[in-house]
Amino acid sequence: MQLYSSSFSPYAARCRIQIFHKNLPVEIVPPPGGMGSAELKSKNPIGKIPVLDLGDRALAESWAIMEYLEACYPAAAMRPADAFESARLTELVRFTDLNLAPAMFPLFLALRGAAGPEKVAESLAALSKQLALLEVLLAQKAAQATLPFDLADAALLPIIWYSRILARHFGVADCIAALPATQGWWQQASAVPAAAKVLTEMEAGLKAAIPVLFPVTSPV
Repeated sequence: MQLYSSSFSPYAARCRIQIFHKNLPVEIVPPPGGMGSAELKSKNPIGKIPVLDLGDRALAESWAIMEYLEACYPAAAMRPADAFESARLTELVRFTDLNLAPAMFPLFLALRGAAGPEKVAESLAALSKQLALLEVLLAQKAAQATLPFDLADAALLPIIWYSRILARHFGVADCIAALPATQGWWQQASAVPAAAKVLTEMEAGLKAAIPVLFPVTSPV
């Protein structure tokens, strides 16, 4: 079983966090032929990663992969046994993917000069709005959590990491500084060994690709 991944893809990263946390028998490899290649499209017609290659079949989309792995390897559970709490976990991931991440991604366009100062300000405001909503969700999660580290934590960590990196580049020193529930969650979740390992991999990969994002005196 192989996971097609790259070091700084946030969606591949969340899968790697789960794989390392549960010590799963999954080999981490680059996409065969590179992104968009015919070989990769034979496994995922969209031509994107992550992809879980099972040999005779393959599964794409990070959350589908994580749910599949959790179902196949339930030991060291990362999903609550209670049906409602399990659904709440999915609710948080859906918020992350449908609201928070889309608010962050326009800042990548600004890195390429595709957005002027006004658009950057709009994007930072949109990101701040979604982070404020996340603060409410994470406060609820902290009050109701039944697991020390779960699938939602693994899914959210790379998105928050990128949000902090990009916001810092555009002048916001720490976009979660005024969000105590989010700060507390970040400190705890990012210290989990599997998470720390993957975040370090992400930083190394992104630093090589876009070094301007990493001023020497400003670690995240």
